[in-house]
This record gives sequence, C-alpha cells and structure tokens, in this order.
Amino acid sequence: MALENKIEMVADLVEAAKNFFVDLLRPDMTLEKISDVVSPRLDDTIKKYEARGLKYSAGKFSVKYADEKHFQLAFEMYFQDDEGKWHKCANESEPRDCQLLEVGAWKTIKALKVITFPIEKPKSQTDDVLKQDKNLQEYREQQLQKKSDEDTIDVEAEIKK
Repeated sequence: MALENKIEMVADLVEAAKNFFVDLLRPDMTLEKISDVVSPRLDDTIKKYEARGLKYSAGKFSVKYADEKHFQLAFEMYFQDDEGKWHKCANESEPRDCQLLEVGAWKTIKALKVITFPIEKPKSQTDDVLKQDKNLQEYREQQLQKKSDEDTIDVEAEIKK
C-alpha cells in the first residue's frame, strides 16, 4: 500500500469518526433503540474500511454516565493493514441531555455508569454488529426480580388483611 494512500485512509478514518454522532438520537430513546441506530453505522464503517484493504479486528460501543443530567456515547474500533500496522477509529460524543432518553434507560445508565456493547464483524446481512452488554442483562434481571418480589409482598399483605 502506497504511503500516500495510507495517509489518506487514516485521515478518512479520523474524519468518519468525528462525524459519527451527528444527528444520531431522537427523544425517548431506549438502549435498544440506540443500539438499533448505531449498529448499521458501525457496520457501514467496518465494510468501508475493509473494502480499502484494512482488516477489522475488534471494537466496542459505550453509553456512559457523564453527570446528573448528561450521558455520552463512545466507540472505538481497531483495524489492521496489510503491513500489520494497527489503526484505531474512535470518537466520543459531546455530553447529551438525559431528556433524550426514556426514563428506564436513564435510570439504568445512572446505576451502571457505563454500558458497553462489543462490536463484532457481521457474519450476514441481517447480523447485528452490537452484542448485548452482560452487566446490562444482569441489571435488568435484578430489576425484574426486585419488582416480582415487591409484587409478591403486596399480594401477601393483601391476603393478611
């Protein structure tokens, strides 16, 4: 790969990362909706750079708690060129207002502080590149169990009356 082409490709990677989060979110977003919106963009980025000769290796997408009223989105992906050199494509959004999120999504982000979705190369046209965060699954199961326990207590209280 010629040095000129390589410099152009790396500059293009940086530019693509810079514009990644523009116009991404709408009001009432859930974590699933964010994943649905981000996944095709990440997939397109992987395909674009693989078509230019880079090999996708690994990456992650994160939704992070920033402060009491804000959260941030971030991603990083790693590509390797034909000479074995690594190239990182990454970006972090400006802090976003928590009002963009559905209430349950905001509570989850506040509780977990960061939710990370591994980015995997799609195996088929319909394959989602973002995989589920294990901490998120555990948190949701705990919340469901907690609600179930509260409902059980309420029923028991009613029976005693």
